[in-house]
Amino acid sequence: MKIQRVQSAADIQKAYPCSTEDPIPFWEDGLPLCREWFIANLGKHIEGLHLEDETGCVIGHIYWAPGDQALAPYRLEEGVAYIYCEWVQEHYRSQGGAHLLFQELVDQLRNKGYKGILVDGTDFEGYMYYGHLLKRGFHVIHEHEGSRLMYYPLRQASVEVKPLPTRIPKPGGTAVEVLVIGAHFCPVGASAVLAVRKVAQELGDKVVVKEISTSQETIARYGVVDGIFINGKAKFFGPVSEAQVRQAIEEEL
Repeated sequence: MKIQRVQSAADIQKAYPCSTEDPIPFWEDGLPLCREWFIANLGKHIEGLHLEDETGCVIGHIYWAPGDQALAPYRLEEGVAYIYCEWVQEHYRSQGGAHLLFQELVDQLRNKGYKGILVDGTDFEGYMYYGHLLKRGFHVIHEHEGSRLMYYPLRQASVEVKPLPTRIPKPGGTAVEVLVIGAHFCPVGASAVLAVRKVAQELGDKVVVKEISTSQETIARYGVVDGIFINGKAKFFGPVSEAQVRQAIEEEL
């Protein structure tokens, strides 16, 4: 196994090994949107390391950003890094792939003088699980809405972080409004966006879809990095089908 920095559009066409692991999840249809977003934001709001096998196939990743460029719902102290997402295909975890990938990021950031690393840990064992992060050396510094902001010190034992308040407007019209903020970074979210577009087209003027690209300005305005909100309410977390999107919208009609 070897580690390569994500540097080009060609590298990004191999991104997201989570979506190519057998069995292939149904949300792989979101991959083109994700890779398009990644190409547009590489070096601006996202950096990446890929773990490759001996054939050059990408089997793991860490996607992250410097704190002053990160798309995160916080005001961050300067000199920290923020991890968006990491994944190593299951077969390679038992071979030390996850440790190898994370240690490479730690070494690079320490050499560049970073104070520490932030990440949002979840309660879901299959995705950014906070229990796994605790074992790695992270500790919880803030809990909010089912997520735990965690910190891994490099050169500084603690950092200042201020969560932004969530401000999702409630629509006042007769049609159901679906507000999509970002949701192009992860194949799960991107596939949900495609499902929303399709269902909304079927329902015609009963539904209004408003899509907003994520930026530091929109995060400051809404307090949200990405999400899908139906009449102002967050309806989904994780993979969703067209049937689930249709049901959520019809509940509001």
